[in-house]
Amino acid sequence: MSNIKEFNSFNTSYRKMIENASNDLTKILIEFYHHDFQSEPFLVVSGHAETIRMEEVEEHGKIINITTKENILTFTERNYHTNLSNDAIVFSSKFDDETYCIIEFV
Repeated sequence: MSNIKEFNSFNTSYRKMIENASNDLTKILIEFYHHDFQSEPFLVVSGHAETIRMEEVEEHGKIINITTKENILTFTERNYHTNLSNDAIVFSSKFDDETYCIIEFV
């Protein structure tokens, strides 16, 4: 059973990502689920996080950008709730309760 530590705090999720990514050998595993009926992600990204940045833009609120060698992923306060569940960071859509993303550092 997961332990939700704090709900809907982009600052907390960002700090956890920076803390987890501080080791250059740490890989990031990102799984996207959309209308998930079989507990299988529709997209999986795995690799080293090259950059993790947070900025604030008036019309979107806080934005977290994660860059890997092949991808740029963006999560905005306008579109996502976020929480920590054990050591994972979870982003869930504000508009669809069946769309979410789980980020783990392995």
